[in-house]
Amino acid sequence: MAAFGIRLDLRKTKALVVDDNPQSLELLSQILSGFRLGQLKSCLSAGEARSLVARERFDLILIDFAMPGEDGLHLARHIRSDPSLPNHTAPIIILHGYTPEHLVIQARDAGANMIVRKPVAPAILLSRIEWIARDARQFVESGGYCGPDRRIRTLPLSPETPERRSSALALVGNPERAMSQDDVTALFG
Repeated sequence: MAAFGIRLDLRKTKALVVDDNPQSLELLSQILSGFRLGQLKSCLSAGEARSLVARERFDLILIDFAMPGEDGLHLARHIRSDPSLPNHTAPIIILHGYTPEHLVIQARDAGANMIVRKPVAPAILLSRIEWIARDARQFVESGGYCGPDRRIRTLPLSPETPERRSSALALVGNPERAMSQDDVTALFG
């Protein structure tokens, strides 16, 4: 993914979309085509995706969280688990309609770069793709985790700087509440 100025040029980007729902898969494909994505492949199952990620390199992988058989988290963990796979460090976006904090944390801990709520709003998806493309977060392989660095800086804030995660921190009081896309993003940043 190459960035030019403010706009992101996706014409040379190769993406994989994995979703067991054909209508959802078609909608995501149309959204990504609207972003002028260079090449797009799609799969209706995690098993089909495993075969593709083992032999082809992708610049971006979008995976539905809730699929029968193998879910999106297991597929993300599989991609991250084998350094010999060509997509071991490829950016992964998990898509899910239900986003309480514990599921967002599971996606993050599976090595996803981001989780995006369904139904997918094209502007939100594009902003998250841009965020991932411009993110300087290092890739970490340690113990049972492989993915973007999850550590949050613990340096104290200056007195004039407001806590940017205050809304995300307030969610701790009600972990079952479905999180907004902004709440989800705050946990990744």
